[in-house]
Amino acid sequence: MGEKMSWIEYGIWNEILMCMETFVLTLCTWFFMSRTEQDQSEKKKYRWGAAILYWMGLAGITFGFQDSRSVHLILLVYMVSMTMLAGRWLYDRGRMYRFYYFLFPVTMVTVRIFVIYMVFAYMSSRWGSMIFDYALTNTALIIRQLTEILLTGAWVVGLNRKKYENVKGIQFAGLFLAPAVSVFIIFSLIYTGDVFVQMYGAFLIILNILALVIMNLYIWYLFSYQSKNKKLRAELEIRKKQSEMQYQYYEKVEQRYQSSRKLVHDMRNHLQAIEALQEQDSAKGREYVKDMHRMLDTLGIVNYTENRMLNIILNDKAEEAQKAGIGLEIRIGEIRLEHIRDMDMTTIFANLLDNALEAAEQAAGKPMIRVQADTFHDFTVVKIRNSMVCGGSAKVLGRYKKRRKSHMGIGLENVRHTLEKYGGGMMTEALEEEFVVSITIPV
Repeated sequence: MGEKMSWIEYGIWNEILMCMETFVLTLCTWFFMSRTEQDQSEKKKYRWGAAILYWMGLAGITFGFQDSRSVHLILLVYMVSMTMLAGRWLYDRGRMYRFYYFLFPVTMVTVRIFVIYMVFAYMSSRWGSMIFDYALTNTALIIRQLTEILLTGAWVVGLNRKKYENVKGIQFAGLFLAPAVSVFIIFSLIYTGDVFVQMYGAFLIILNILALVIMNLYIWYLFSYQSKNKKLRAELEIRKKQSEMQYQYYEKVEQRYQSSRKLVHDMRNHLQAIEALQEQDSAKGREYVKDMHRMLDTLGIVNYTENRMLNIILNDKAEEAQKAGIGLEIRIGEIRLEHIRDMDMTTIFANLLDNALEAAEQAAGKPMIRVQADTFHDFTVVKIRNSMVCGGSAKVLGRYKKRRKSHMGIGLENVRHTLEKYGGGMMTEALEEEFVVSITIPV
């Protein structure tokens, strides 16, 4: 049987745990802010100094006002003001993030008060009055710190939800099941472990609590790893598609180059034939000239735009449309997309054009796809119209949305997220016999 700790030892541990909590709160706050989007990256050198000042203030309030009833109010005001100030100055000035910098410390202080309330409620039920107990207070301090760590993890996962776009909603919600169960188990251990704590101390219960926290952190790690793995596989599929298009494009360039050499070699003979036909039969001569134009057209690769990757995509989809008997009209003005990575270009345009081709194949009559792009007021605006099954009802649109999610292993939401990386946006519209996608990208 283990020897029970003395009252003095419990008091020393109480001071240590209180000091430790100021470190935990500081680390949680700075970890939270470092995982938000940042527009003040040039001020990284000041962040450690600000964190130390933040911790010193927390320690001063914790030990200077520990016997004051208003300690939590003072702590809340300090954490909110300092987090908002540090977040706005060192991390992100956005209005939404200023709101997050306000809400995060509020939730942290609320958790502290909730844990204390639960401890006081337990003491009252145990003794019938408020009797101070170092052992229980120290256990509550540990629970409070571990709950603050779990809450910070929940905040970070929630704010970075877009990074887990390949994870289904139920799976994402399940991520919070383990912390919820863990908190319940922790309070159950404290509530039912009264006799055990009196006889053996709180060491084993604390060890169980630490094991629960480690388990939660590992679950979060596995969740993040799984999400990154799915994202990498989707990117690999995109790169594979991109490589195939580039290979086919350059293969066609080589084939047409060889054909053009043969045509140049035979050009003298063709000119002599045209001259002879012009003198003998002008109608046949004109027909021969038309055949020559058609032959030259097959050798040309259309330069729709100066962007190499977009040009490859448009040429590839134009050939697919021709094979499928779909009319394709492309009008590209002076657009600037050089800041967009080739992989993102493929994600956006290859996916949208694949959707348009699939929908147009289902349409009756003479299906058409029209692509228009130009620059307006420092924005590149692209509009893709395609024929679709007659009837722009919600039912038809729903079926179309379900089909288009299969392209290249990504859905239209991935296109939207890719555009958001560059500050762009997308709108869709289903008309009676036509589907329209409009995208805007800041120059």
